[in-house]
Amino acid sequence: MKEKQYVFKKEYPISRGKAWELLADTEHLNRVSGLFPVDFSDTAFKDQKMFRYAEAKALGIVPLKWREYPFEWVKEEVYSVERRYESGPIKQLLWEVALEDLVLSDGTLGTQVTGTARFTPANVLGLAAIPVVGLKSIKEIMNYLDKYIETNKDSGYEKLPVQASPKIDQDRLRRICENLSTLHSQPEQLKQLEDHLESAGDDEVLHMKPYVLADNWAFPRKEILSLFLNGVKEGLLLQEWHLMCPNCRVSKSTASSMKEVKDEVHCDLCGINYELSFDQYIEMQFSVHPSIRTAADQTYCLTGPAKSAHVLAQRRILPGEQAILKYPAVKGKTRIRLLKHNAVMTQENSAVKQTYHFDGEHWSSASAGISEDGGELTIANDAEEEIIVVYETIDWNHQSVTAAEITSLQLFRDLFSTEVLSPDQQIGIQSMTVLFSDLKASTALYEKEGDAAAYHQVNEHFRYLKKHISAHNGTIVKTIGDAIMAVFFHEEDAAMAALDIQTGIGQFNEEQQIDLSIKLGLNSGPVIAVNANDLLDYFGRTVNVAARIQQKSEGHDVVMVTRDFERMKELMKGYQFEVSLEETGLAGTEYMHQLVRIHDISRQISTNPTKEAIC
Repeated sequence: MKEKQYVFKKEYPISRGKAWELLADTEHLNRVSGLFPVDFSDTAFKDQKMFRYAEAKALGIVPLKWREYPFEWVKEEVYSVERRYESGPIKQLLWEVALEDLVLSDGTLGTQVTGTARFTPANVLGLAAIPVVGLKSIKEIMNYLDKYIETNKDSGYEKLPVQASPKIDQDRLRRICENLSTLHSQPEQLKQLEDHLESAGDDEVLHMKPYVLADNWAFPRKEILSLFLNGVKEGLLLQEWHLMCPNCRVSKSTASSMKEVKDEVHCDLCGINYELSFDQYIEMQFSVHPSIRTAADQTYCLTGPAKSAHVLAQRRILPGEQAILKYPAVKGKTRIRLLKHNAVMTQENSAVKQTYHFDGEHWSSASAGISEDGGELTIANDAEEEIIVVYETIDWNHQSVTAAEITSLQLFRDLFSTEVLSPDQQIGIQSMTVLFSDLKASTALYEKEGDAAAYHQVNEHFRYLKKHISAHNGTIVKTIGDAIMAVFFHEEDAAMAALDIQTGIGQFNEEQQIDLSIKLGLNSGPVIAVNANDLLDYFGRTVNVAARIQQKSEGHDVVMVTRDFERMKELMKGYQFEVSLEETGLAGTEYMHQLVRIHDISRQISTNPTKEAIC
């Protein structure tokens, strides 16, 4: 039967970027627009095309099954999707949303949204169903921005429209929040979370990313993360480990406990098995506890543009055809990649125009001429099946709470000490900073003070170290006699903690009426996370070298390798110190090491421009 096309246009008083952010979130958009939840299959191939089978019930009654092909889009400009139905009254649906800048009647900048729907009915029933079901759904989608504007006209922070008011156990919610108020000293942050759990949509209270919410609410990220961790302990939230694909960056699997995490995961979309890494591929997310609110964890759209926010443009190209891939302007490193094949062309700043061919295994060029100002690439598909060309940024999502970061926080260790890997798992971390401490002349301390008094002083010094390490987003992994091993996700945090420990030790000694000298050494690099005696521990060369570097410390100083010092010295401008350089061997290593000893440390900023050792 003949295709029917419908075009809807509407003007909105919001920026094109905001309109894209809202309309590209097809999961939330479809949910609020009254569409039905969908069950999707793994990626399939048929008729030389990639797709997923999808099944749903229209109006909760009429069963539907269709092939949903990958979305195509150019960020902040246009997206489209094709559905071919296996059964039911409609044979095919093509849906496109296009955005354009627009000057409104009051002179402000807005956005014109054009929605185009093309239906091919399968039978007479389809002709009748299109205006009743199809057009109603499309109109609801187009009205979504009006709902957003209405929702936020009196809101103190951005809220998304929701489908219906949720059912909340108000008494339990209030009681837990009262308990939390004794643990979290920022009542306005707690109130914000409470309001969110009460009023946000089901999808917004499931798989929450605390850094995303912190940015939206304009609160410090670490404080919101602390609130979420305490919320898990009090029964307000559940924590979840999400195992992310390194290519499509979509969660492939979830685990409620770290012991359920395996070191290898399969992605059907990318067609790869990949080894997990704490740095990027394991994220912690949070969901509302079902005793507070039962939220329906259903899927309304699986592959919309917001699902892969790092993908700036995506284009389907049939076998034997060539097409133009239009891509937007962006700063930073990017690349061209193919779904499933994962063949990559790196970014090359070149103005030379050429056609890039893919033969089924390889690109005709190792790099593509990509401009930061946006542009077009001509892609030829010489393979025997459809290819999906992706233009994406390489940088990882800075709003994700990675396993490497959260397990290096003292609060996480204190609250969830039993969260460890299973004994047979070893997962790599690309970079951590390891700090070792030791008490100078501790044997003499016990001889002089006696066991009881010396033991008390050592414990007080542990509390002192923990205070500074925790304040700088680190955690103590273990104590070894009167020494500690600590780790930090960010090396600058480790350096600041070490400097603060040494600048504050004088006051600590005075308050405790003791005279302790602490030796500190740190080192940055890759480590292996393991289960050691039911504790999350770290091993590898970086850890071994950090321990050996600490042995070179003389007390009241900080020792590190030269390359680490050079990277961090600009961050140490709030301190005055001197440095000494030393080339030395370290026990158990083959090579000589260039070490920097930071000593005579104080918090006073020097005004002496000739003193080389002051940063």
